[in-house]
Amino acid sequence: MPFHYLQYTLFLLLGSVTLGLSAASIGTVTLDNGAIISFHDDYTWEYVAISADAADQVNNTISSNNINSNAISSANSEQALKNRSSLLRSGLLNTSVKNDVKVTYSDSIWRDQSLGLKFILSSDNTDGVVIVKVAISFYDDKTNKITEQTVNVWQASYRLPETYLRKGDTRNSRIIWIDGIDKTSWTSKLLSLKVIEVETR
Repeated sequence: MPFHYLQYTLFLLLGSVTLGLSAASIGTVTLDNGAIISFHDDYTWEYVAISADAADQVNNTISSNNINSNAISSANSEQALKNRSSLLRSGLLNTSVKNDVKVTYSDSIWRDQSLGLKFILSSDNTDGVVIVKVAISFYDDKTNKITEQTVNVWQASYRLPETYLRKGDTRNSRIIWIDGIDKTSWTSKLLSLKVIEVETR
């Protein structure tokens, strides 16, 4: 595929940020800044964090007695870590979209040893959104993954329609409290989001 055509295709896909319910990945593209974009079969896309395990797998598949291969593996591993660090620090992974609902990390606070996260949600979904569930991956200041937790960043009351997230709404989430994060190793506030469930009525 000619490069200019790939750029044009990417531009069109970047204009459509609505992720489908059962979209399957059909390929990935790595941008100049190290960001990896996964394309889906429903003409949508999403940013993908570079897994630390991927670099380790490269090292483990190369024979230890092959010096040249190890040199290449080391270079690949180092570049993968640099790309992951660049992507996490760019803030591109702080937003995720699914079913016309966008969730963006906005701020954090500490209460003793508990980390409180704040999010901004906006909806273009034609139905009333009652639950938005997000998987949050946390990374330390060296971009090593600490943990992943799944939380409800939006929880409406079923019998109170005024609590639904409606089409055109932009709302702040409640504070989501997370335990088990070391404050001293999370000063860069590195995380990635993935909306995994949107429930509507």
